[in-house]
Amino acid sequence: MFTTSNLLIGLVAALIIGLSKTAVPGGGLLATPLFAMVVSGRLIAGVMLPVLIVADLFAIGWYRGSRRADVLRPLVLPVAVGFAAGTLFYAIVGSGGRVLDVCIGLIVMVMVALQVSRLVRRTPPADATPLVTNVVGVTGGFTTFVANAAGPVLNTYFTGLGLPKEPLIGTSSVFYFCVNLAKVPVYLLLGWLATGGAFFTAESLRYDAVLLPAVVVGVFGGRWLLPRIPQRVFSMGVLVLAFLAAVKLLVGR
Repeated sequence: MFTTSNLLIGLVAALIIGLSKTAVPGGGLLATPLFAMVVSGRLIAGVMLPVLIVADLFAIGWYRGSRRADVLRPLVLPVAVGFAAGTLFYAIVGSGGRVLDVCIGLIVMVMVALQVSRLVRRTPPADATPLVTNVVGVTGGFTTFVANAAGPVLNTYFTGLGLPKEPLIGTSSVFYFCVNLAKVPVYLLLGWLATGGAFFTAESLRYDAVLLPAVVVGVFGGRWLLPRIPQRVFSMGVLVLAFLAAVKLLVGR
């Protein structure tokens, strides 16, 4: 794991995650295939998780005044339901398979198409219906475990609500931090009780420690960049990244 090439790949992935948490929501999807070049199986998620949590902490601290609790509250219960279902599914089945990837990809595609249409026609944002909120919450909680696709779903949802840059970053950072923190005990239990190997090892945690400087550079770079991105460019960028994530799910990993 500690070869020169693996360290360089990990540093780039950590830098991308840092940027994604403070300026480019959805950009972190590029980090997964990079980490997959270094480790395999459950260790991919296990290596990424500490990096994500550290980056989340910076975003929460910097944008705490911009978070929208009113947007998060309706998501709590459906996300918890989806999270529990995803954990159970992960423990029993192990992975979602191609059918699930395609279904999630199509859902994201539809959401992106609707939001792009709204932006192009300059339709004013509207509050989500309870049905949409519940579907997004359950899907986001479920996919964060079985397909690592919660980002495109939630980011597209927040964009549809018309959240400006800082509130979107601040609100999403709280969501992702809570979800990622909740994964830690679940990953440990799955590693001990279910077949498939551990998510965390002593070597993977040492590797994460080496990557922390790149995370810090990424989050500070994102903090510098965010005020310099026009709001419309930011919104379209979030949707483009969600679209790319959907394409990735549809064509295979």
